Amino acid sequence: MPVTYEVRNIMTEDLITVDADAPLMQAMKKMVEPVGIVTERDILKDFCVNPRSGESRIADIMSSPLITIDAGTSLGRAADLMAEKKIRRLLVTEDNMIKGIVTERDIMRATLYVFKTLSDAWI
Repeated sequence: MPVTYEVRNIMTEDLITVDADAPLMQAMKKMVEPVGIVTERDILKDFCVNPRSGESRIADIMSSPLITIDAGTSLGRAADLMAEKKIRRLLVTEDNMIKGIVTERDIMRATLYVFKTLSDAWI
């Protein structure tokens, strides 16, 4: 019987958020730890256009609209959606509420774990 790995099994649940009207500097301070949808790429892109990017608002640089995936979705479908949308992160929802985030790195780690486990079982 095939084993199905779902997004809920690997997502990060403890999200740190900032208000859309918050100054970018507030989000940058919080990004000492990996967080939300304002990514390093968003900040760098804004900085190249606006050297005073610390004064930008989150609403001006954040990725929108949100691209989400249900917690029960397979990792394969999550990877396909990331490739299709050319993104590296998906917000994970359950009952229409944001429950976490899954990244391409999370999927790669899970895939490596499954591959290693299967390889070890066959040896």
